[in-house]
Amino acid sequence: MSETADRSRHPGQPSYTAMPPAAPPPLTPAALQRCLRAAVFGHRIFYYPVVGSTNDRALELSAAGEPEGSLVLAERQTAGRGRRERTWASAERLGIYASLVLRPACPAARAPLFTFMAAVAVADAVREVCRLPAGIKWPNDVLVGGGKIAGVLGEIRGGEAQIRDMVIGLGINVAQRHEDFPGDLLRPATSVRIEGGASQDRAAILACVLEGFERRYARTLKDGTADLLREWEALSVMPRGQRVLVGGPDGRREATIAGVDDDGALLLEGPNGAPSRLPFGEQVEPIAG
Repeated sequence: MSETADRSRHPGQPSYTAMPPAAPPPLTPAALQRCLRAAVFGHRIFYYPVVGSTNDRALELSAAGEPEGSLVLAERQTAGRGRRERTWASAERLGIYASLVLRPACPAARAPLFTFMAAVAVADAVREVCRLPAGIKWPNDVLVGGGKIAGVLGEIRGGEAQIRDMVIGLGINVAQRHEDFPGDLLRPATSVRIEGGASQDRAAILACVLEGFERRYARTLKDGTADLLREWEALSVMPRGQRVLVGGPDGRREATIAGVDDDGALLLEGPNGAPSRLPFGEQVEPIAG
């Protein structure tokens, strides 16, 4: 942090005022494409200094016929959101706020798999580019040191049995300080900067996410979900055997994690060994000890 002399109040007796940190450089399409090695994803970019929600804009563009792999990229969101319509803090230039258009032509029941896929790609990029030990909390929160460093939001439009339009929204905290986060967050937030990551280059991080997502997307559509689910379980901060509390209409109950299935549901065992299946996105918290 730099300092500058201020002599206006006390002539002859310099005082020092801390300068605010310089804003990170913009994450422009040109900056991203200098780093990008993906063949399709991220080569058609809609860039906005400010947008309400990148997911909303991506859904509009998808409905208008924009091709798969198109990317909406913003420096700031005024109505960014996470799961269950929770607000996603989107301070200008401090994070990555992007949404990707997909058309996987698969049953709508399998849409959660693409959210899993994005969470794996984000965690892998944070590990590779930033050298931070990122993990995934079911279903789609990316954590470092117990704090949430990124989130993924998958949304589909229409009620058909097959996916017509789908977007995957990415929110990755990069350059935020503790004071840049709201004080009413449900989960402690962190950023690449707070964790001392090896790189805060937003273009390099996003390029790595897009490359990893594109590779897993092609492999999963061709060969099935086995490799993706193995990767997800390897990164999960709640491994098999972890005791958890599961929320529900009848209150909370204890269970043990037994894996995930091909549709992205969490497989559980009750205290008496009875199996159950928790649909994607329902609330679950680990039990300490």
